[in-house]
Amino acid sequence: MAKLEKDFEFKGKSVYRMKGSDELIVRKKGGPKPEQVLTSPRFERTRENAKEFQGVQKAVSAIRFPLITIKHLADHNFTLTLTSICKKIQAMDTAGKRGQRSIFLSQQRFMLKNFWLNKRHPFPAIVAGAVNCTLHRETKSGVIQLPMLIPGVNLHLPWKQPLYRFSLSLGLISDVVYENGEYIDNQFDNRAISAHDTAWHVAADPFPAAKLELPLNMPDDLKDSQTLVLAIGIEMGTPDASGEITTTKYAGSACIFALG
Repeated sequence: MAKLEKDFEFKGKSVYRMKGSDELIVRKKGGPKPEQVLTSPRFERTRENAKEFQGVQKAVSAIRFPLITIKHLADHNFTLTLTSICKKIQAMDTAGKRGQRSIFLSQQRFMLKNFWLNKRHPFPAIVAGAVNCTLHRETKSGVIQLPMLIPGVNLHLPWKQPLYRFSLSLGLISDVVYENGEYIDNQFDNRAISAHDTAWHVAADPFPAAKLELPLNMPDDLKDSQTLVLAIGIEMGTPDASGEITTTKYAGSACIFALG
């Protein structure tokens, strides 16, 4: 235990008085030194976890990109949930060594289907009608069929804004693999995305059935390691004095609807 003398300089974490004594006690900094974490065999697992987390971060970033047009509708930090999912997918790589396991999103894409961005008002609770979607890898496109939606029947809008519209996006994610000492996202330099917003509709009026197609403008054929991701959201809007419609933050709902 270190003691503090008068006019004595020290480096420590905290200073306190012990009960029954007038002396000041210096609590020394605990924990391993940085060089121990980097080199000691005791911290090999720590280094492995840190390395693998780099791959998880790349995978989460890849998944978030197709959600760029709807992520503002989230009502919580869904990145934390994506991180948990990607860590589970990484643990499924039984061929890779600890510290080098890859995230094969293409093999476990079912774990992201119907991923909700909202806890309070999930998308299926808003749009109760049957929404159909087909992804075509050959043409790199997605077709989504919205049914006729009737407020109070198969469309439930808990928000007070007078207008709503649907927002869709189609993107591409790639497996994050460990190669030559680092994690690689082969899609990083070519993150194509196709987005579409429907016209604004009055919240009290039915939404007519609609068939929407989103083509992904990419010259190359899809690889087995790549996955199409289609996301859908519903957002609310309010017209201002000039008639310009602005979206209302946090008034809406979205999800990853289909992968293929």
